[in-house]
Amino acid sequence: MPQEQIQSAGRPKIKAAPEEPKKHNVIILNDDYTTFEFVISVMMAVFYKTYDEACSIAETTHVRQRAVVGSYSLDIARSKVAKATEMARAENFPLRFEIE
Repeated sequence: MPQEQIQSAGRPKIKAAPEEPKKHNVIILNDDYTTFEFVISVMMAVFYKTYDEACSIAETTHVRQRAVVGSYSLDIARSKVAKATEMARAENFPLRFEIE
């Protein structure tokens, strides 16, 4: 038996750790109708941002027309976008999001 086979025969095989799920950015898009206050409330209620973080995201969205809200696994990103969109439609706002 070759030397390599003898040495590896007694060693337990180490399994690779499971990979982290791929992260996807949730992007909020600017519109001319959704209020600043509503955007802040959605950021806090759905995305669990602090008041200061929510204000920063709202301001960036206003200035740059879009902003990254956060990075999540695809399932969580879809769930958060659905919840935020549902909240916006309930208040008759056209707020939109993208997942990248």
